[in-house]
Amino acid sequence: MIIAAAAAVTVLAAGCSSHDEGEKGESGDGGGASDTTAAAVQTARTYQSAVNGDDWAKACGLRTERYRHGSVKECVADNAPKTQSPEPSPTESDEFPPLRRADGSVVRGKPKPSASGPDRAETGEVKASGPQSVPAIGDHPAGTGVRVEYTVTWPDSTTTSRKALRVVQQGDTWLVDQSEDIAESDEAHGNPVHDALMRG
Repeated sequence: MIIAAAAAVTVLAAGCSSHDEGEKGESGDGGGASDTTAAAVQTARTYQSAVNGDDWAKACGLRTERYRHGSVKECVADNAPKTQSPEPSPTESDEFPPLRRADGSVVRGKPKPSASGPDRAETGEVKASGPQSVPAIGDHPAGTGVRVEYTVTWPDSTTTSRKALRVVQQGDTWLVDQSEDIAESDEAHGNPVHDALMRG
C-alpha cells in the first residue's frame, strides 16, 4: 500500500515537472518569436528614419543586396542628394536688361522661387507597427511586413506618409527588401501592408 502510494506520488511529480518544462519551452519559443518581430519592426523604423534624414550610408546598409542594386557605395551614390551648384541662382533682372534708377544705379531683381518650393520638407518621428508575415512574390523573398508612418510638413501644409516595408532575415541580420506606398485603396481593403507589398 505504501509502495503504491509512493509510486503514485512519483508519477504525479514527474507529470508536473514535464508539464512545467513544456510551458517554459513554449514561453521561450514565444519570446523568441516576439524578439524576432521586435527586431523586424526596429529595422523598419531605423531604415525609414535614415531615408527621411538623407542618411543613405545607413539606409543602404539596411537594404538587401537585391534592393540596393549593387554595393552600399553604389547605392549611396545613386540616392544621396546631389550637391548644389555654388553659382548664385538667377534673378529676374538677369534675364532682361537691368532696370536703372534715375541716378544710374541698377535695381537688383529678387531671387526666383524654386518651382518645387523648399528643398526639403520636415518629417516627423517614424512610427512602425503591425508586423505580419508576407509571402514571397516575384524576386522578393518571404518576410515580415511592417507599416511605417510619419508626418511631412511643408510651409503651408502637413500630410501623413504611410509605407509598407518588407523586412527579411539574412543570418542574424534584418534587412529591408521592399518599400511601397500604402494607397487609400489598400486601407479600404483592411490589410494595407499585405496589399501594398503584394503589388511589387
